[in-house]
Amino acid sequence: MEFEKDRDFRLLQLSFIARILSSFTHEVKNHLAFIKESAGLIGDIMESKKSLSKQDVQQNLDVLRSIRDQIGKTSDLCNYLNRFAHRMDKPLSTFGVNETLEELLVLLHKLASQKRIILERDFDKNLPAIHSDPAKLQFLIFCIIEEKLRGLDNHSRIIVKSARSSGSITIEVIPRGNSVETVEEGICPHEICQYLIKQLGGSISQEAEEIVVTLPVAGSPFHNVP
Repeated sequence: MEFEKDRDFRLLQLSFIARILSSFTHEVKNHLAFIKESAGLIGDIMESKKSLSKQDVQQNLDVLRSIRDQIGKTSDLCNYLNRFAHRMDKPLSTFGVNETLEELLVLLHKLASQKRIILERDFDKNLPAIHSDPAKLQFLIFCIIEEKLRGLDNHSRIIVKSARSSGSITIEVIPRGNSVETVEEGICPHEICQYLIKQLGGSISQEAEEIVVTLPVAGSPFHNVP
């Protein structure tokens, strides 16, 4: 497939967005199910008691706190999705790499948990902002993580690490666990990763099982490469 054609790239990007939305809706459904069950529990307690003891009142308060916390988590998840969607508003913008990675990892939580794989963060908190295409960066990191998810056994880990080196920022995707053979095909052919990293003006390399993405920062010689 010729990935220089915008139409072909957009079709693959739509598949990426669909996978993110599928993972998101599963998470939200789980949160809403918890809220529904908790609200039902309060109703059962109220209906079964003519008068409430201090213990009953405390139990109701505990359930209400759980509902409040779950609503907060659901709201946070929706905020992540909203920011993810707005990353595509402009082809170029100034953004924080860590925040962009965090959005993606939160939205991929359900996809990883289905295989009981933990997504871990190891972010350098002192990274400078970069001027690039955040949507393409998220797509690239998704492609790398998705390949690792398909190739790892249950109860494995994937570490996403960010760091700064001279004139660049590196993002490492590090699998930790046993490899498994799989015939399942992902949505990201190898060529799309090469296309994306070219668009970002960076480079991608492999060290053992680790994938390293290198991105230029402002002032580096390759900062303005399209």
